[in-house]
Amino acid sequence: MAYFEGMQERYAVIALGGNAILRKGQTAEPSTQMKNLREAVDNLSAALNRYKSFAITHGNGPQVGFDLSRSWAGFKNEQIPELGLADCVANTQGRIGHWLLKEIKNHPEFRTHPVASIMTHVYVEKNEFTDDEYTKYVGRWLPNTEEMRAKFDKHGIHYKVPRGQEDKIRRVVPSPNPYKIEEFETVASLMEKGVITVCCGGGGIPVYDASRDADDNSLDAERFMQSEVVIDKDRASAVLASNILDHMEGADVELVILMETRGLFKNAQCRDEDFIPHMTLSELDTFIAETKLDSGTIGPKLEAIQFFLRSGGRRAYLGPLSDFPEVFDPDSDKGTIFLQSPQLELYPES
Repeated sequence: MAYFEGMQERYAVIALGGNAILRKGQTAEPSTQMKNLREAVDNLSAALNRYKSFAITHGNGPQVGFDLSRSWAGFKNEQIPELGLADCVANTQGRIGHWLLKEIKNHPEFRTHPVASIMTHVYVEKNEFTDDEYTKYVGRWLPNTEEMRAKFDKHGIHYKVPRGQEDKIRRVVPSPNPYKIEEFETVASLMEKGVITVCCGGGGIPVYDASRDADDNSLDAERFMQSEVVIDKDRASAVLASNILDHMEGADVELVILMETRGLFKNAQCRDEDFIPHMTLSELDTFIAETKLDSGTIGPKLEAIQFFLRSGGRRAYLGPLSDFPEVFDPDSDKGTIFLQSPQLELYPES
């Protein structure tokens, strides 16, 4: 059912997968990434018929790795001070937000719609982590040399050597769960006015409220400090969608997570007979509990959907960007529909 004036206001948070910006095997020229985003925006044009407005979030995995490498090269060759991880997240958020705005404004179906890109800060619970919490790979694989290890050690950078590939190392950082979006009220206000909003790029710029650990409530305690971590963009998207749902009383808010593959399968083999077209929250709880899902699998996406539905969301979707309109069709074989309650199946578009 298309959105029309007078119906219950429907909004969405739409999370773009990394393939929307840079695909496997492609080189990272800005023109290539903008071309990919042009195709992504063309697919997303169908959302104009479904929602009054929506927020677009996106990943930044390769891009933040490139920025870290540029920063290191600038320091090594020109003694330009290096940027921290949070600074690189901010840089990529601004750059990709600009690219997305450009492609949206140039698309014929979007030209009459207002659009904005918001620098978004996302809170994590803590800023001190144990060694075993450094699990998220960032940047590219580097040669395992004495010089590279010394550079990492000097700067206190954690890294891992993959089993069976001792000639390589790669930086690892914590990836704590987010709990609040600093600018969510601004995003919600823009969406209520019909503004398509790009936000939470790369999971958001990670920040930490140091005053929560202060011994007193002194006004001198710092409340807003950046953290050298990576936030999963699907988890941040779920928090944003939940915040917006609470803010927009009476509105219908959906979470849409887009990726390359078709949706959810019973196992990793992705056979047609194992495809799951729809799932209730109760079934999702069981699936997550009984399935091994680590950070390199579909696990964070399912946990994000689980969080959103538990927070009051009625529907969430997981499916391919290339078949975006079909993701919402319960009779298609593209995309998995998640329902908070099985009763919603009786009223699929109410």
